[in-house]
Amino acid sequence: MFWYKFYIGDYLRDTVHLDDAEDLVYRRLLDMYYMGEKELPLDIKVVARKIRMDADITETILNEFFEKTETGYRNSRANDEISKYQAQVETNREIGKRGGRPKKTDSVSENNPNQNQNQIKDISSQATRFEEFWSVWPSSKRKVGKVAVQKKWKLHNLDSVADKIISHVNSLKHSEQWTTGFEPAPMTYINQRRWEDQEVKPQFGRRII
Repeated sequence: MFWYKFYIGDYLRDTVHLDDAEDLVYRRLLDMYYMGEKELPLDIKVVARKIRMDADITETILNEFFEKTETGYRNSRANDEISKYQAQVETNREIGKRGGRPKKTDSVSENNPNQNQNQIKDISSQATRFEEFWSVWPSSKRKVGKVAVQKKWKLHNLDSVADKIISHVNSLKHSEQWTTGFEPAPMTYINQRRWEDQEVKPQFGRRII
């Protein structure tokens, strides 16, 4: 483990009687225990050398806060935390094999299959003037991508300027540029906010080549 939960209140309660050196030994023993995720060696000198502390103090702390077994010094509190950590690691590994955690929207849909349908109904029931905009746009090979344009319209809340947009399109579709086949695609018009340009007056003269 590269991190572990540290319960400050419990630690202070159990170590209030320790001096500075003893406290440092205990903290380093805990770090060693969690890092190795296993019992500490029975050889006191080896443990003391690894935590860079006095062997006598190390032995005192081991005897007070750890249980000596045939395989090493164990700490039941640390073992519980390590077991929880290892279980979480295994759970994360299994989730990773399945492609990651399900999206929140997916889990909501599974618990309430009618929610998505209700959201779709709510969206479709909202008043929008997009259809009016689409109907005034002149028919041509550039009039494509209706669904994408409609999403863009809703994203930018263009109902608020629908009168200006529709008026502008009505004006431009009689201009020489548009009547001679050089009108932009609806998506281009929306992305470039063409309605904010100066309105073009209709021209019905002879096209100059």
